[in-house]
Amino acid sequence: MDEDVIPWLFTDSPGVLMWHWVTEHFAATIRGLELEADGLQDGQRNVRSYTWELADLIRSNQGIPRLLVEGRSREFDDAERRIREHVGKCYDPQLGYRGYAGPHAWTFALASGEEVDVREYRGSRCSVTVLMPDGSERTVAGDFSVDRYRWTLSTPDGRMEIVPEHVVRITNRSEAATRATQLARHSTYSGVGRLYREEPGPGCTGRPGFMVGTVDHVTPERCPVHEGAAVPFITG
Repeated sequence: MDEDVIPWLFTDSPGVLMWHWVTEHFAATIRGLELEADGLQDGQRNVRSYTWELADLIRSNQGIPRLLVEGRSREFDDAERRIREHVGKCYDPQLGYRGYAGPHAWTFALASGEEVDVREYRGSRCSVTVLMPDGSERTVAGDFSVDRYRWTLSTPDGRMEIVPEHVVRITNRSEAATRATQLARHSTYSGVGRLYREEPGPGCTGRPGFMVGTVDHVTPERCPVHEGAAVPFITG
């Protein structure tokens, strides 16, 4: 099992099933809305949906737990997974809750809706492509780390924060750059993602990179100029 078992306290009231997890730092609750239905056997329950919430007890609001996040799920397992995720991201690992979060503390939804576990990227040199407000894409590179709900890239120019929901793709040296050098070994390769120190020219399938005088390749196909024969270049 990747995560610890949550010590839920279960209560059963008419029409509502409730699970509580209370610590000195937060209170997590899942509520199951029960509906009456014909044909149910003994012990069966008809739960339409589950609502969940995480409230902070460290900085309460006039003595009332401060709501941090809430949502609705069709299944209990999904509601519990959301609780694990936000406990892992909201609270300092030194408080001892990271074991309950497991991989969910490192899983983020990208702009496409795809969920990515970024544990393998931590501490490595990464190339991150971000969707800009005007619909264009910008690729930035740096040493990757995670700060709760944000990603950070440490670059020679400073520390950059990135919202994962704005990210189109992320690659690091081990998964993408190494493959690129093995497949192409072009003399202008930058060592980052599929970025080359050269202007786009005839036959090149890339486009101007985030740095002046570079070309970046964002399509699945290999560039015939910089990456050899035009066969699919598998990313991810």
